[in-house]
Amino acid sequence: MLKSFTRYAFCVVATGAVSLANALTYGNTSPFEVQSNHSPNYVLGVQVTIPQTISLQSFGLIYGLPGQGTNISNAIFGLYSSDANSGLPQTLMAVTNPINVNTAQTYDNIAFTSTPNINAGTYWMMALYQSQASPRMSLLNGGSMVAYWSNSYGAGMPTNAPGITTYFGQNFNYWVNGNVVPEPVSLVVFGVGALAAGLRKRRR
Repeated sequence: MLKSFTRYAFCVVATGAVSLANALTYGNTSPFEVQSNHSPNYVLGVQVTIPQTISLQSFGLIYGLPGQGTNISNAIFGLYSSDANSGLPQTLMAVTNPINVNTAQTYDNIAFTSTPNINAGTYWMMALYQSQASPRMSLLNGGSMVAYWSNSYGAGMPTNAPGITTYFGQNFNYWVNGNVVPEPVSLVVFGVGALAAGLRKRRR
């Protein structure tokens, strides 16, 4: 499921968040119907399609359901590339610092520790929890693939994904935020336009 929209102003809702202007969001922002019961010490997540080159900025999620005994956990989030052959998680593109998710709410703009430019393509939004956790989840799409592997929370997310297990039928309220990187042609056109405007001013 892909949602993309422009953000013009932001209210920080979680420790470790950053404020973004005019950022685009890719992923599952519409609240899902149930909360998951994630086991700790697994890197686990779902795919996201990014249709253009962006400067990656932050991660977001919807956590828990009010009144349902939401678990408290420390968490780390990351974005992995997809292997060209298998389509499974391959290389860690960006990762967040640890954050404590402790109540049923939206945690948006959890800053990545670096902001690389990533090309259009399919990626994997992955989470690693230190204890039992409750991200929001959907069971309505039987074709939704989940990838995971066993991984100690203390070890952090590995640079390269190890042996991966998959299953189908779950999706999670995860998304990433980023700023569009102009294509080189657009930059050239902008530069020519700016030069022409400068020449016009000089002739006046």
